Amino acid sequence: GMRRLAIADIQKGLGQVGSPLLEQPAYTSAVLLDDIFEHSVETGSIGGIDRQDHAYDVVVRDNLAFVSDGSNGLTVYDLDVVPDYDPASLTYGDHVVSNLGAADGNPLLGRATAAELWTDPTTGTEYAFVAAGHAGIAVVDISDVENMVLVKRFEPIKPGDDPDDPDKVGKADGRSVDVQIVGDYAYFTYDSFGIVAYRIDDPDPLVHDLISPLPEGTDPTEVWKPGGAGYDYRPEAVARFKLQDATLGGWPELAGWKGGALGMDTLRVSGKQLFYVAYGDAGVIKLDWTDPAAPVLKQHLNTVGDALDVTVENGRAYVADNLGGLALIK
Repeated sequence: GMRRLAIADIQKGLGQVGSPLLEQPAYTSAVLLDDIFEHSVETGSIGGIDRQDHAYDVVVRDNLAFVSDGSNGLTVYDLDVVPDYDPASLTYGDHVVSNLGAADGNPLLGRATAAELWTDPTTGTEYAFVAAGHAGIAVVDISDVENMVLVKRFEPIKPGDDPDDPDKVGKADGRSVDVQIVGDYAYFTYDSFGIVAYRIDDPDPLVHDLISPLPEGTDPTEVWKPGGAGYDYRPEAVARFKLQDATLGGWPELAGWKGGALGMDTLRVSGKQLFYVAYGDAGVIKLDWTDPAAPVLKQHLNTVGDALDVTVENGRAYVADNLGGLALIK
């Protein structure tokens, strides 16, 4: 599950000097496990979630933690309710607020690995945008956190690559891994082709965007149906980026490289919106994505291992590099 740790002493330089502070989830009669939030416990399941806990990502809003829970979808924990593990009764506190995706054994949100929250400034409606693995991208209305509702789930449009039928479109392969929101745009990484950017709420009511409602009666998991009598309510991407494709912002000399986009971080520096993306076998890249419709590749650096995730802090990029360990890049 998810663990909450106090880091004030670490930030002050206390603890293990000169090395990372390793936290062990050890239990003794004097130290209770009151900082681990999970739904699969010794006494069974909490909140009607039968599968094992999977905590791939978390975003916190007020006292609520929205956890990307793998095949369980999106699980919400109340951080004001201490789990209160009681060794005598083997019970936990009622810290599971709600879940969307684990009911009836059906992974409604695919294998959720990341999520970001966004509030519509016009209506006040609150949304979670979820990277849903092989199921693609999911949009969830979280306005009523105890009764979250799936708005739509889809796999991005794949432009026609059939020379005999160039107008034919399909669905992107691979899996959605991470998501970032900048203003009114959402950016999703895909391990198969790179990064895709969407406008969350397009001012044109005829344009399908991330939050536009589906026609009445449309299954939110079936927003696209190919064929003569088919339909397609998937949003149009504002931009796509692929490191190995010069027509999609990549560099020609990287055309033969392996690797797809995985974890990423973004920050604004001197008026520019910069993205740092872990690109698997291809290492790490830096993008200037100030214009949502025009990503510009600025730097590429190969790493020893496979770059899985990256975060930037104080002028350093910290890269989770699989067998390469933790790489620090200036």
